Amino acid sequence: MKKIRKLEKEFGMSFEKFKELFLGDKLDAKFARAYFEWAELVNSHKGYIEDGQLDYAVEEIKDLKPEQAALLTPKRIQLLYQLAITRVESINDLAKKARRNVKNMYQDLQVLSKLNFVKLNKRKGRSVIPETPVKEIAFLIR
Repeated sequence: MKKIRKLEKEFGMSFEKFKELFLGDKLDAKFARAYFEWAELVNSHKGYIEDGQLDYAVEEIKDLKPEQAALLTPKRIQLLYQLAITRVESINDLAKKARRNVKNMYQDLQVLSKLNFVKLNKRKGRSVIPETPVKEIAFLIR
């Protein structure tokens, strides 16, 4: 919804009005990218409202500085993989399932959180649930 609102503000109109102008050849081809992104967002949101499934992928390129890339140790990359395939209830639960020390696990999650690869959501009182907001990460090393 944030992205939809941002596009509405940027173009000063609803998607329906933008669609009408775009499909009626009143907008240049340079607006095609915005149109297709906006259409995908609106359709994904409708699907989410109807059946609770959010089917929307965002490609994002992160240009990490060398000192940031150095923080992605093999253990942390393995932790990202573990988080992606395992449903966990807390950091303790994740540490148990990954057979790792809770303190070290927490420190690794903090680093991954600062790099925006992991979100630490507080729920159920003091329990912190680590989640990865991405399905796939590809590393390009130049």
